[in-house]
Amino acid sequence: MSDLNFGAPAPIVKGHALPVPISLGQRILAARGTPQAVVKVLSYGHGTKGVTGSMKYISKGGELSLETESEDPIQGTQEQAALVRTWSRDFGAHKNSRDSVHIAFSMPKGSDPEALRGAVRTVLNESFSGHEAVFAIHQDRPHPHAHVIVKMRNRKSGKQLRLNRPEIYHLREVFAEAAREEGVELAVSPRAARGVGRKGVSQAVYQLRRRGITPNVDKEAERSWARDMLERRWEEKPWEQAMAERNKREREAYQKEAEELRKTAELKSQQESQRLLKDAQLLEQFAKRMPKAKSRRQEFMEKKWQEILKLRQFEIRRQNRGEEMER
Repeated sequence: MSDLNFGAPAPIVKGHALPVPISLGQRILAARGTPQAVVKVLSYGHGTKGVTGSMKYISKGGELSLETESEDPIQGTQEQAALVRTWSRDFGAHKNSRDSVHIAFSMPKGSDPEALRGAVRTVLNESFSGHEAVFAIHQDRPHPHAHVIVKMRNRKSGKQLRLNRPEIYHLREVFAEAAREEGVELAVSPRAARGVGRKGVSQAVYQLRRRGITPNVDKEAERSWARDMLERRWEEKPWEQAMAERNKREREAYQKEAEELRKTAELKSQQESQRLLKDAQLLEQFAKRMPKAKSRRQEFMEKKWQEILKLRQFEIRRQNRGEEMER
């Protein structure tokens, strides 16, 4: 495992998934339904106040002990404040400078929290060498998860972190490998390789929905979808076409890998051949059942159409009952 390469932001084209090569092993894990390594950037801390607030949040107001990248415990809000003062020597001069990043690492339901702790320590050592950090393990949900605060400026090189999509994907790979070393099997594959079309929601939007509040982005999206239905704009948008094409290529890739495994199986011993043929069948079955990627717009319009059809069916039944009563 190597350090992350933090460079300039990579250009992102709407509808075109990150072009990440997927190994045969990762395709097999995806086909088996192995839980994915979950790594999310939740927020950035600005200045002493912002970084202090992040630490208070992950420590639940100081109730939970934090652990540094060197495995030193940080107890209570006073020790947190002292640590932030030390970090602040490297904070930016601008009001909105990104001085820390808040990242969450999650493991599947029932995972050992200590396995998560060990995996996070490995990630900090391997991917954030030279960066000061603290983290806490949360167990308030069925799946254990770690909240990590990393200081953006490297104390050795003085360079600032930049977390783009490729770097986040690499973090998932490092986390998955570290988790396997702790006895937890995790997979790492892009959404498109699993038939998932929509990207995840931001933490702010997630929290609003959780509290029963409709975010502005959802309101505007629904208005846009409603206009498309009223104006009978059924055709796929360019990004939806791109999703469909990627989905097709992924299915073909699973099928091609299965064919290659079958050819390889012919040259192996009986025991090895059976294992390869079993994996080939797994890939073929997944290629057939992999969901078709859909945008939120497409899902919304399908949902509305189902509602309209149900209303029409109800109206037809009501009219039929009325005609029978007249007879």
